[in-house]
Amino acid sequence: MERILEDEYRMLSRLACDKIRGYVSDNRLKAGDRLPTERALAEQLEVSRPVIREALGTLEALGLIVKRQGKGIFLKEPNFTVLFHEMMGVWQQDEKNAGQVLQFRVLLEQAAVTPIIEHADDADYERLHALIDESEREGLSHSDFIKLDYRFHSELLGLTRNVLFIQLTDVVNKYFHWAETSNRTDRSIDGIQRTVRQHREIVRSLQAKDKEGAERLLKAHLAGEG
Repeated sequence: MERILEDEYRMLSRLACDKIRGYVSDNRLKAGDRLPTERALAEQLEVSRPVIREALGTLEALGLIVKRQGKGIFLKEPNFTVLFHEMMGVWQQDEKNAGQVLQFRVLLEQAAVTPIIEHADDADYERLHALIDESEREGLSHSDFIKLDYRFHSELLGLTRNVLFIQLTDVVNKYFHWAETSNRTDRSIDGIQRTVRQHREIVRSLQAKDKEGAERLLKAHLAGEG
């Protein structure tokens, strides 16, 4: 009986979340706008205050709203990083998902090629080349090379000028760390040299606006080929 009541409460909380989102949409509210108080929302949406409180807690945990003491409840800019981190956290618990996570990463970076070609300028490419140059610095430690590798792909996705791609960068970096700690990434001298060479080839293809070439190089690079 207790379990049934708990499930019903969760269902009501989810419904309340949907109603709050509907309220936001119907009233064309945007980031920075203030929501009504808990009491007002409960009355307007015809839901009990405890359920509204639970729903608001869920929305806050997802980074969709922020509660400011003495000021009220405000909408935030959507940030999908929290959601993707939660998803990755679940997937990383099963090594059988590794192949699908890699496939997701390949598709993500390949999809970034077109907007990068459309939006990136000379200064952007110079910044990528500088990162590659730094990764070839003599005496560079293994951990510093990994950080530069992370930065390269983060900068690459950032060139899309697409907020979603930029937010996903954090998730992609998390995969890098997962792959490295699981010994899926070749960090021998030959492996490092191959990574550097592939980074340069990818940037050159993007500069040349060679979409198919850049996509092919990214796939081979992320799959550890070449």
